[in-house]
Amino acid sequence: MIRLFWVGIILTTFFSTCEKKDINQGEVIASVYGKNLYKTDLESISYKGISFNDSIMRSRAFIDKWIRTQLLLHQAQNNLNMEEQDFSKEMEDYRNSLIINKYETKLISQNLKTEVTDEEIFRYYENNDGNFRLNRNIVKYISVNLDKDSKERRLFTKLMRDYDSLLIDSITSLAEIYAVSYNTNANNWCDLDEVIALYDLKVDNQETFLNENKFLILNKDTETVLIRFCDYRMIGEETPCELETERIKYIILSTRKKNLLDKLYDDLYSKALRDKAFEIH
Repeated sequence: MIRLFWVGIILTTFFSTCEKKDINQGEVIASVYGKNLYKTDLESISYKGISFNDSIMRSRAFIDKWIRTQLLLHQAQNNLNMEEQDFSKEMEDYRNSLIINKYETKLISQNLKTEVTDEEIFRYYENNDGNFRLNRNIVKYISVNLDKDSKERRLFTKLMRDYDSLLIDSITSLAEIYAVSYNTNANNWCDLDEVIALYDLKVDNQETFLNENKFLILNKDTETVLIRFCDYRMIGEETPCELETERIKYIILSTRKKNLLDKLYDDLYSKALRDKAFEIH
């Protein structure tokens, strides 16, 4: 019965000509203590291609929410005195804030230099090195996955185990020919926890593990995985600059915005002072 009631309302709303109309707003579909909800108010919840059942459900929810809101508003108005209902100061403050924010946004978009050079990033990093500390362990590593019976295993082992010089270009060239898959980007910092999970490594103490295992050979079911750890940093150590690039850019741009607005306020104040545009009583 309830569903039929709402279907009736929606059908009436969308497909009938209701006798109750407002000259300015059009067809009224609900009323609460003299407040009206109009057919046109439902246009915002509809869209092209919506099914009939979805139209009913969305309209029902909208109308029900509107009725509940109006009932609560009526109750509040009856239980608050006129002073408690006076929000003129709050509305004025809010309007002023919107206007100022709009102007500041426009000023920033027109005058803010948004390009941040690598030199600026590195200089900020160097001057604020104590502010960048790791909250996780990270590593640089390379890896090569070979078929379990690959004859090139000994060659890759020799190249990747060499602690004096790591010939990345040679390893990459050979991996392109013989490896099932490989990662030879030795400049990329990775989260150590993710590396451990990726290769299913058995690690009790991460720092001890890295100190004792610069090179690993993992025998899987169908593959042999060779891993060489090139560098690592532990929790609490200085974060590499390249991992802080986006954060530093944000800080630099935020500082520029603040300086731009501070200059605006100072210039406005100085001009008003010269023009005797204000008085303090």
